[in-house]
Amino acid sequence: MTVWKSVLLALVPLLLTGCKVTVSSDHDRSDDHSSFTPGFFFDARDTGDHFPNSDWTLDPHAQACISEPLYFETDSGRVRVYGSPAYSETDFRAAATELEHHIDGVLGRFQLRWPEFVEDRSAAAPYPGQILACLTDSISPDQLAEASMSAVSISPHYRHWPYETDTIFRHQLAHFVQENLSRYSARSTLLPYWFAEGQASVVAGEPIASPYQHYNYDPLEDATLLDAGAADYRFEHYALAYRYLEDANGVLAMNLLFDLIQLIDWEGGFGGYTDSGETWAFVEAFNAAALVDHRNQALTWQRYKADYHYLLSHSY
Repeated sequence: MTVWKSVLLALVPLLLTGCKVTVSSDHDRSDDHSSFTPGFFFDARDTGDHFPNSDWTLDPHAQACISEPLYFETDSGRVRVYGSPAYSETDFRAAATELEHHIDGVLGRFQLRWPEFVEDRSAAAPYPGQILACLTDSISPDQLAEASMSAVSISPHYRHWPYETDTIFRHQLAHFVQENLSRYSARSTLLPYWFAEGQASVVAGEPIASPYQHYNYDPLEDATLLDAGAADYRFEHYALAYRYLEDANGVLAMNLLFDLIQLIDWEGGFGGYTDSGETWAFVEAFNAAALVDHRNQALTWQRYKADYHYLLSHSY
């Protein structure tokens, strides 16, 4: 933790699943290696760099690689892809290439560069200087990828990845960044479902509901996946609710929110959940971050949730 983060503590008044990206039918890809990021294959039994077995930082899909020693590492050293030797060389290289290709753009949307992200992400995460990936058949080609704090689980069937591959990777890398900036050692996500999905949708460039449509859905009620309705358009409303905060406060204020949540987690304070399902860490950090509405008036979590539709209806 940096010194300035300790100062931020004085400001505090003392399930990441279910992503949705609409995909097309299979897209049969050719094995053109010329566009792949260069790198080398290694065996963890020789290097000692085994896939982490800290299951608290992994989603269930990524746990498939705990016993797999084979991995591909890009020349930059930033990306390492583990998986079964039954998968093709192309599958490893394609996954590594997508992660290398998109991570800087995603971090740029957070107004971060790679060294800053490495410094700010949780030191409790294994291999904090790298993005780990796990090739696993438990991820379908259409689902393509799912991110956790330690790794991105990826479908190994490169030739059948969907046309929306770029969007899906951006969305999942946004989740990867979120989890690493907002958690220190918490066993599960500290972000509300609507916030995590809304920000990831904005970062990935997915559709956002018009402010005129805000009455069609109550995104702030979806604190967890279990709270979410069945309507696919809810993701557009998650994005709308998140973008309102970013438009009024800026990207750096959203990063400050992550810093405060992570700091609360590091200190071990404000554990548990509110009656409506949000983590107390998120609520306390939101209230300490000095956020404002579109008219530059102070915005607490309680006010944002109670007056969401009023605020949106007066923001255009």
